Amino acid sequence: MNRWQRLFEGIKTEIMAFLFFSVLLTIFRVVFLWIFQSQLATVPIEEILKSLWFGFRLSLKTVGTICLFGFILGTLVQTFVPKWPSLRLKQIIYSIATILLTFLFLGRIPFYKIFNSSYNMMLINGKHDDIGAIVNTAINEYNAFFYFICAIVISVILTEFLLKVLSTSTKKYSINKVISTKWYPKTKLAQWITGIGLLIVFSLIFVVFRFGGALSYTNSINWESAARLNSNLLNETILDDAQALYRVKSIAKRTSELEDIHLTSAELHEKIQSIGGNPNSTRFDEAFTKTITTERLQQQPQSINIILGESYGLWPFLAEFNEPGAYLVEQGRKYAGSPQAMGTQMALAQGTGTMPAIIGLLTGMPDTGMYPNYSVGMLQEPYGLGIGSVMKKLGYKTVFWYGGFSTWQNVKNFALEQGFDEFHDASEMPSNETNAWGVADGDMFKAISTYMDKHRGEKIINVIMTTSNHPPYSVNVAKEGYDADKVRKNLPDSIANTDKQINEMGHIWYADHVMGEFISKEEQSDPTSLFVITGDHSERFTFAREQSSNVFSTIPIIFYGQGIKKEWLSQDAFGMSIQIIPTLAELVGRTGQTYEAMVPSLFNQGSFVFNHRLWMDTNGIYLENEQMPQDYANSMKTMRELTAWRLKHGDVIQ
Repeated sequence: MNRWQRLFEGIKTEIMAFLFFSVLLTIFRVVFLWIFQSQLATVPIEEILKSLWFGFRLSLKTVGTICLFGFILGTLVQTFVPKWPSLRLKQIIYSIATILLTFLFLGRIPFYKIFNSSYNMMLINGKHDDIGAIVNTAINEYNAFFYFICAIVISVILTEFLLKVLSTSTKKYSINKVISTKWYPKTKLAQWITGIGLLIVFSLIFVVFRFGGALSYTNSINWESAARLNSNLLNETILDDAQALYRVKSIAKRTSELEDIHLTSAELHEKIQSIGGNPNSTRFDEAFTKTITTERLQQQPQSINIILGESYGLWPFLAEFNEPGAYLVEQGRKYAGSPQAMGTQMALAQGTGTMPAIIGLLTGMPDTGMYPNYSVGMLQEPYGLGIGSVMKKLGYKTVFWYGGFSTWQNVKNFALEQGFDEFHDASEMPSNETNAWGVADGDMFKAISTYMDKHRGEKIINVIMTTSNHPPYSVNVAKEGYDADKVRKNLPDSIANTDKQINEMGHIWYADHVMGEFISKEEQSDPTSLFVITGDHSERFTFAREQSSNVFSTIPIIFYGQGIKKEWLSQDAFGMSIQIIPTLAELVGRTGQTYEAMVPSLFNQGSFVFNHRLWMDTNGIYLENEQMPQDYANSMKTMRELTAWRLKHGDVIQ
C-alpha cells in the first residue's frame, strides 16, 4: 500500500473506534438510568431522550479526544512511516481508554448514591474529610467492592471485543463501501484536491466535536451548560465520566489560583485595623460591625427586590449611546431618572462572569479567584458580611430566584448556606421560552409576582438572577414587541449593524422591558417596595470601534422606591457591586440596628474602588499595574488577603 492507502485504512480504524466508544458511553448512560429508574417515576420519556441526546453530543468531546490520540500516534505516523506499528499502538490506546471509562462508570454508581452527583469536587475536597470513614462507608453501605469486581470483569470483556473489532479486516464491514483502500489519488492534482478536502473535513469534524455537536459556542454544550433539564439524575447523566472529571479539574484550577493565605494572629489583627475594622474582635465578621445612626426611610419597605440582570451593563445608559440606548434600557433609564431614585452609573462589577457577582453578593467580600460555592470547607457557615446574613439580621425573609437551574455552579446549595431561607429555579417556573440556561425573564418575574401575592405582609428580600440576555439569545423578542427597525435605523457608527447584533440588542431590550413590567406590578401591589437594579457584569458586546473602560467594564446600581431622595448620592458617585449590601442596610435599617460590612456604603464615598483587574477613582478607570498609587495597591492587597483568609480559615480569629 502507498501512503494514501495507509491513511484511508487507518481512518477506517478511527471510525470503528468512534462508533465503539459512542455506543459504549450511550449504553453506560442507559444502564445508569436503569439503576436509578426509581428517580424517574414522574419524568416524561421525552426528558429522558433529551438527556441521552445531550449526553451523546457532550461525549463527542470525549470520544473525539480518544480517537485523536489514535489518529495522531497511529494513523498519521504510519502514513509516512510504513513499518510503524500503528494498529498495535491504537489497540493499546483504545484498550486503556476502555478500561478507564469502565472503571469510572462503575465507580460513579456508588459515588452517585453517596453524593447524588457524578464525580464532583468531593474528589478533591474529600482529602479534608475522614478518608477511612468514606472508604468504609463506600464498601459497607454502597457495595463499592462489588462494583470494583464488576469493573474488572466488564473491562476485560469489552477490551477483548474491541481488540477483535480493531484487528478484523474492515473489508467485512459496510464501512469499506464508503472508504475503499483500493482507490487512491494517482495524479498530483488529485492528491492536492484530496489533501485539501481531507483538511476541510477534519477541521469541520474538530469544530463539531469541540462544541459538542455544534458549529459555534452559541449552540454548544459543555460541562457548565449541561444541567439544562429539571431532573438532577438526568443532568448528571448528560455528563460522561471523563467530562465529569474535567469539571472537577476546571473547578480545582479556579480554586487553586489563589495561594493559600497564612497570617499570624498579629498580622491578621493589623490588616483588619488597616481597613477600618476592630482589631480586638475575636471573630472576623464581627470585626466589621457597623451601627446604623441615620434612619433614612420613614417607612421601612415590606419587600426588597435586588435585580441582578444578566449582562445588564452600563453602556446603553450613557449619553453617547442615547440612540439606541434610550430605547433598549427605557425602563432602567426611567427608574434611574425618577425623583425617588438614587444610584451611580459608575460602578465596577465583581468580575466578568455571573458566579463572581453572586459570590460577591453572598459573601460581601472582593473577588479573589476562589470559588467558595464549590468548597465544602467554605460552605460550613454563613458569611456574616453577605446579603443573606445582613438582611436576615435586619428582619427580612431571604429568597433567591434564579432563572436557570439550581445545579448550575452549585448555586442553590451555596445560597441556602449563606443565609437564604428559600431558593427557586427554572424548574418551578412555567415557560414557553426556554433555552440551555433556563426560562425567559418574563416568566421568572411572573413566578415571583405570584409568590409575592401569596406572601403580602411579610418582610421579604428577593435576590433575582436573570438569564435571558445571554447566548444563545433565543427569546422571540419580536413577538414580545421589540422594534428591530427602530434600533437599526438609529445605530451610531460605533455599533456594528448586523442581524446577529440587532438580535442581541433585542435581548437587552427584552430583559429591561419585562423588568419594568415587574417593578410596575410590584409597586401597585406594595407601594413600599424597594428595588435595586444592577447587573452581574458589564455587557459582552461587540462594538465597531474601540471603547473606553467605562463602556466595557461598568454596571449601573440604581436604588428606587418610595421615600428615596436622589440627592443622597452625589452625581459623580462611584462604587463597586458589593457596596450594594451596606448601602441597602443603611437605607432600610432602623437606628441602633447593626450589620457587618468590609466595604463602606455608597453614602460614605471612599477614595477608590476595585475588582478583579481594575480600579477606579474620581479620575477614571484603570488597569491594575505597578503604576497605580501605592496606597491603593496596598489596600487592595490587604482586602484580598483578608478575604482569602476568611474563606480558608473561617470566622474565628485565633
